[in-house]
Amino acid sequence: MPTKNFKQALPAGLPDYGGGYSDFWRVNKYYNEPYELASVLRALRKVAGHVGMNVGTVMWSGMSLNPPPNVITVNPDFVYGGYPVPADKMDILAGAVAHEAFHQKEWSDLVWQETEKCFTEKGIRDIKEKDILWKILNAGEDIFIDRLAGKSVLGLYVKKTRDFLFARLARDLSPRPGIEALLELWKRRVLDDPGYGGTAGHYGPALKILCARTPGFLERAVSNGSVVDRCRFRANFYLSLWDELRDEVGSWRVDKITYPHQGGKAAGGRRGAKTLSGRARSVMPVELAAQIEQHLARDSADLTPLIREICGNDPDVLPTIIWDSNVTGDACVDPYLVARLKIVFQAYADRLKVKNKGLSAGTIDRPRLYRAETGGNCFFNRQMNAAPGWSFVILVDASMSMRGHRWNLVKNTVAALYKAIDGSGNKIGAFAYHEHDGVVVVSRLIKDNRLYSITPSGRTPSGQAIIAAALQIDKGPRRKFIIHVTDGESNCGCSVDRALEHCRKEKIDLVTLGCGYKEKDLLIKQYGKYLQFLDFFEQLPKALENLLMRKLLFNR
Repeated sequence: MPTKNFKQALPAGLPDYGGGYSDFWRVNKYYNEPYELASVLRALRKVAGHVGMNVGTVMWSGMSLNPPPNVITVNPDFVYGGYPVPADKMDILAGAVAHEAFHQKEWSDLVWQETEKCFTEKGIRDIKEKDILWKILNAGEDIFIDRLAGKSVLGLYVKKTRDFLFARLARDLSPRPGIEALLELWKRRVLDDPGYGGTAGHYGPALKILCARTPGFLERAVSNGSVVDRCRFRANFYLSLWDELRDEVGSWRVDKITYPHQGGKAAGGRRGAKTLSGRARSVMPVELAAQIEQHLARDSADLTPLIREICGNDPDVLPTIIWDSNVTGDACVDPYLVARLKIVFQAYADRLKVKNKGLSAGTIDRPRLYRAETGGNCFFNRQMNAAPGWSFVILVDASMSMRGHRWNLVKNTVAALYKAIDGSGNKIGAFAYHEHDGVVVVSRLIKDNRLYSITPSGRTPSGQAIIAAALQIDKGPRRKFIIHVTDGESNCGCSVDRALEHCRKEKIDLVTLGCGYKEKDLLIKQYGKYLQFLDFFEQLPKALENLLMRKLLFNR
C-alpha cells in the first residue's frame, strides 16, 4: 500500500523536495507557458506509457476540436498561471492520468457494456435504478483500479490525486442520504481508512454491505485470466451488488448523469472526467494549442504541427510522420565510384590549417630545439586538410513510380553517396518518402551505421518531404546540404515552392537529381537551376560534381 507520509518515502540521504515525487524525475521545467504546458504534457504521456500500450494518448482539454479516440483529457485550468508547475500539482496530474490509463488498460468501457446488457435483459426500465447502478459501477471500478495501481510506484501518485479529490468532493452526511456520499464513504474506507466516517448514520447498513463484499471481489478481480473474463466477472459483481442494495438505497436521491452513448464520453472514453479545478475550458486558445503542438512535435515522430507552421496553415498540408525503416538494404556498391565521389567532396570542402609538430624534418620549431641533441624531432610542417564542416541529408523519392529498375538505380545511388560521405567527419542522414492513405511517411534509412531500404508505394509529396528533411538536418555544421533524388514532380501535399523558400530561409542548399525522369519541363519548373538529370548510374559522379561546383564555387 502507498505510504501516507511523503517524507517516509524519501530514500535516506536525498533532499526533501517539499512533498513532490515528480521532482525526482521531472527535469525539463520552463517559465514560458507554451513550453511548460508542452513539457508537462510530454511527461504525462510518459506516465501513461508506463501503464501500457493500449491506453491512448494524453491531451489538454480543449486542445483539439477533433481529439483522437481513447484520449485521456486533462484539465489545464488546474495549472494555468503558475509556471513551472509545482511538484505537488504535477503529482496530482500524474495520478489522474495513471488512474485513467489503468481504466483503459482494464477495459472499464466493456464492463459497463456487459452490465448494461444484462440490466436490459432483465426488463428493468427504471432510469433511476440504471443511474444508481452506473454510479456503483464507477465507484467499484475506481476501487479496483486504485488497488491495482497500488502494486506499483504509480500508486503513490494515484493516492495523492485521490486525497485531493476527496478533499474537494467531501459531503456532509445530510439527513436525506445520497448515493454519491455513500460511494465516497465506500471508496475512502476500502482504500485508505477503514474507520472513515464513524458510524456513518443513515449510510451504515448500505456501507456495511459494500465493505463486506469488497475484499472477496478485489481478490478475484485481479486473478489470472483474459481481460474479457475479468470484465465479465466485475460486471456480474456490480449487478449482484445492486440486487442486494436495491431495497436499502432505491429511494435515495441521485444526481442526473449522462451516459457515454448519449454524448458524455470524456477522459479516456470511460465517463465524464473528475475535473481537478472546476469546469474545464471548452476550447483552449488556438495560438496556445498550436504552440504546444509545435513544441511536442520537436521530439516526436509527428512533424505535422511544425510543417503546418512553416507552410502558414496551408490546407494542402498532409499529416507527416518520421519512421525508422527495418528492411535491410541490398544495394550494389562500386568501390571505384565511391572513390570518385570522395574526391569530389574533398575537392570542394573547406580547408583547415593543421600544424604537425615533433617531426624529424621540415621547418625548425624553435620551442623544441632542445630535442635536437636527443631524438632530433625539432621540426614541424603545415598542412591544409579538408575540414569536416558539412551536414548532408540524402532524400529519396519512394513513390509508386520509382519501382523496378528505377528503385535499383536509386538504392545504388544512395549507397554510393553514403559510403563516400561516411567516415569523412561530415554529418549524414538518409530518408525515403512516400504518401500512404493520406499520410506522408518519411522513413529513416540510416540507423546504427547501417543502410536500410523500403518498398516504393503511393504518391509523391516532395514539398513536405523536403521540409521534413530540413527539420531533421544537423544544425551544427556551417554548410548544410539536402541531396534530393526523384523521378518526377510533386503531386500531393504542400507545394515545392514553400519547401524551397524554407530551405533558403534556413540557409540549406538543396540540390536535386532527376533520376529516370519522365518530363524535364515539369521538374525544371519546380526545382529551377539546382537540378541535374541522370540517365544511368555511371553519370552520378559527374552530375554531383557539376552541382557542387556550381553551388560552392559560383554560387548559382
